[in-house]
Amino acid sequence: MKKRIILIIIAAAAIFALAACGGNQEPSQISPGNPTPTPTTAPAQAGTQTGFAFAISGHTIHMDANMGDVLDMLGEPLGIFEAPSCAFDGIDRIFQFPTIQIHTYPLDDQDFVHTIMIRDDSVATVGGIFLGSSFDDLMAAYGDGYSQEAGMFTFTRGRTTLSFLVENDMVVSILYGLIMD
Repeated sequence: MKKRIILIIIAAAAIFALAACGGNQEPSQISPGNPTPTPTTAPAQAGTQTGFAFAISGHTIHMDANMGDVLDMLGEPLGIFEAPSCAFDGIDRIFQFPTIQIHTYPLDDQDFVHTIMIRDDSVATVGGIFLGSSFDDLMAAYGDGYSQEAGMFTFTRGRTTLSFLVENDMVVSILYGLIMD
């Protein structure tokens, strides 16, 4: 089951990465050792984008934030994947951290946050939704106002999205994203 969930998450991340080729904050928090993640807000912020934002280790990351500022907050990633951008001049990058993966786009020789993917169940949204949450819990936390396609429930706020992939009535992927004009 875990292998299938990992494959679904990787496929969802690939879909968001390929989508870049086509042209109120929502914080989450890591709770190490806590089987039910606890959502909270965070004081330190990167970026000025309004809409859904992601909080981790006491820091809030907005979509469209400068990745240099994010790295100053989070420290060195476990790894970085690079590929020529099909939508911008430069290199798209994926930064791997223990519990999240951050996709960026290049602009003026800098990297900016495009997508944040939650990688494990120690991270929750402010609504308390984490990988493994039930569909009923998702609907209770976020309610109506979503679009749905192929099991992906997407909520939009400003120029950002918060998407939940649901399979067998369970959340198997959570993605924060920037809507590119």
